[in-house]
Amino acid sequence: MSEWVPATLPVVANLRRLPAARSWLDELPELIEQVRRAYRLRLSPPLHGGSCSWVAPAELPDGTPAIVKIGWPHPEMYGEPVALRLWNGRGAVRLLAHDPDRHALLLQRCQPGTELATDPAPADDRLRAGCEVLRKLWQAPLPEPGDDIPRLAPVTAGWADLAADRMARLRPGYDPGLVADGIELLRTLPATADRTVLLHGDANPGNILSTSAGTTAASTTAAGTTAAGSVGNGGWLAIDPKPMVGDPAYDPWPLLEQIDDPFTHSDPVRTLRRRLALLADELELEPDRIRRWALARLVEWALWAAEHDDTPGGSEAMTSVGLLARA
Repeated sequence: MSEWVPATLPVVANLRRLPAARSWLDELPELIEQVRRAYRLRLSPPLHGGSCSWVAPAELPDGTPAIVKIGWPHPEMYGEPVALRLWNGRGAVRLLAHDPDRHALLLQRCQPGTELATDPAPADDRLRAGCEVLRKLWQAPLPEPGDDIPRLAPVTAGWADLAADRMARLRPGYDPGLVADGIELLRTLPATADRTVLLHGDANPGNILSTSAGTTAASTTAAGTTAAGSVGNGGWLAIDPKPMVGDPAYDPWPLLEQIDDPFTHSDPVRTLRRRLALLADELELEPDRIRRWALARLVEWALWAAEHDDTPGGSEAMTSVGLLARA
């Protein structure tokens, strides 16, 4: 590995475990150099994040700050440049350039780049900020048939089959009724949606970053700095989508669960009900539909955890499923 690909990077540690990815990792230093030369970039050391891609700050020849993202080729990543073009800077970072041969993206750099997850504003304010981002993303035109963006229904049907197989094969001790409910929802919810949008697919608050008050989504240049606690003082943009086309109620679950974890409150059911109502009001969705998607996705995650020897994580997720079932 070169100085640009230290062994401590999560992408190295993660992909070294996958035989299919090892040749790509070996080629990564040369890919980085090719991208650097092709776009005449001034690279900074890579960011310590990303499990399937190499990400680093850079400057374009004219001084414009950017982010370079070079991805290990796998199905989940192919839709990202398509979705970013459709969003065109509205609600998400702007795509500056795309090198499909090297699976490299040049992206608008968010500054100061505070994560919504760590912003010190009250939880309800951060939930509203996340909802504003989702509303913008959902206004994008839908992609054309035959593009690289999957449809939600077949994806979640596949997850349901995997979850059922894992439950039968691994017997993790989860509540069979709750698991059956979650699997059934994965199969049936997409078909009952009353509208279809371009989903972010992973709208967790770590994937929503702050932009300076003077920076718009259409701009790719720096505009000073802003202190943390920027809800209401600037803007927020989504990064790292896993785009799909389908029911908008699929997207809010990470915001519900990962902004000030509601399951740790003294009365989690009451907290969940209040926040489901907030999300529903902000997004013009039915609170019960958001709740059912959250339950379904938690069941799927719990069975994934059982498959990957994360017994504590799966058990915790099923406890959350039980609370959601009461909310």
